[in-house]
Amino acid sequence: MIGNSLLEYLGLRASIFSLRAIAPASIGYLISCAIKPTWIYKPLLIWSALEASFYLLVYLPRKSRLQAVSLKTLLTLVIVA
Repeated sequence: MIGNSLLEYLGLRASIFSLRAIAPASIGYLISCAIKPTWIYKPLLIWSALEASFYLLVYLPRKSRLQAVSLKTLLTLVIVA
């Protein structure tokens, strides 16, 4: 359980930010490897490709579908209006 201190809150926000930045950083790494093909570490390239493909093919479509307005909400708005 997290406490109420400012330091714990900032640590939690920093952790969330770093986890959310992994996929965009992977995409940036792949783009930089495509522009200048000097692969420093091949397993990192493979991991970045897997991470970027999951982000683009699974996470973003699912996020947009889950954030869309539901049919029930639309019908409620039509009936009320």
